[in-house]
Amino acid sequence: MALSVPDVEIEPEAPAAEVTAEARTYPDIWARIREGFRLEGIDGDAEVQAVAKRFGANGIVQRIAERAGGLLYHVVDAVDARGLPMELVLVPFVESGYSLHAASHAEAHGAWQFIESTAKNYEIGIDRFRDDRRNLVVSTRAALDYLQALHAMFDDWQLAMAAYNCGERRVQNEIERARRRGVAKPGFKDIAAALPQETREYVPRILAVRRLLLDPVEYGVKLPAIPNAPQYSVVEIHRDIDVLLLARLAGLTQDELLRLNPSLKAPVIIGRHNVNLLLPPQAALRLVDNMATHVGPWVTWRMLRITRPATPQEIAERNRLSLSTVLQANPLPEGHYYEVGSTLLLPAGRQGGIDPAQAQRAVLLTRASSECMVLQTCAGDAAKVVPPATVNGLPRR
Repeated sequence: MALSVPDVEIEPEAPAAEVTAEARTYPDIWARIREGFRLEGIDGDAEVQAVAKRFGANGIVQRIAERAGGLLYHVVDAVDARGLPMELVLVPFVESGYSLHAASHAEAHGAWQFIESTAKNYEIGIDRFRDDRRNLVVSTRAALDYLQALHAMFDDWQLAMAAYNCGERRVQNEIERARRRGVAKPGFKDIAAALPQETREYVPRILAVRRLLLDPVEYGVKLPAIPNAPQYSVVEIHRDIDVLLLARLAGLTQDELLRLNPSLKAPVIIGRHNVNLLLPPQAALRLVDNMATHVGPWVTWRMLRITRPATPQEIAERNRLSLSTVLQANPLPEGHYYEVGSTLLLPAGRQGGIDPAQAQRAVLLTRASSECMVLQTCAGDAAKVVPPATVNGLPRR
């Protein structure tokens, strides 16, 4: 039974008997993934074999598997629940190295690497308070929706993967050209040469990871021991609450909370978003208990609407705050200022509170003091956002 109070819910887990049966069938997450592979006619592909050998030699898949850890179960379970091929679990290996924090030069974010326009098409929330492209629960749901839509369009999972990388219009155009050349039912191999180089390499890389997971010993890879069991609980928050307070009620540090939930962009969670968080099971139970008995303010921040351009230093001086406090809640590149229409979050002590109407239109608009500063800032930012290790280099969505 899921424990809940009106402000927080924990996603129910499978009954004990079901978990026991599942554990007997799948000794670990890798066995469950292997059994769910469905793509055929690719194991003898020379290009896939060559890429698999390279991945085995450089150890990148093993490193990504270690990073994925407990995140894998949620993705595997979501794919299994829809009856989809387990090859889709491997997409984030190539996209982001299974990093929720990953960001590309093309402004794609999260494990599934969504750009903003596609994210909005698939109901991924992006606003002043959150970027759910970095939320594993939300982004996995959206990515599987998108991949299923692509498969319905092309009736081929390799083509769906290619379209996920370079866009359905590009893949559709190349399919039509192949048909004009006399190919009755074009597949990925029939159009690969005409696709962008990244996409030509993208699908074989996913299939190479598949090959490596099927027979890790052959490629000299030792996969980490990951049980086929949930390592995190999904907790849905229904009320406004300080991020720091939520972490404290769950018995976590703020850094521990944000490591699992990098989608939280502000020091406040907005309840109307019904925010899904990943928490260790004991932390989730502790949060439910402590929220039910909490006495005191839930939010200690207030919102400030900018009516004339201002620097962080000016905001700090006007509100008698430290510069670091202003910048921590309202990040701003050096040499920029807050533009008219921005909504800042500032400490307000026990008198804090978030106005729902203002929160709905809250944005953070920034502008560089000169074009030169824009270029310098972009160069600096680009160096920081490269994912630590991805099979596909710099992913784009």
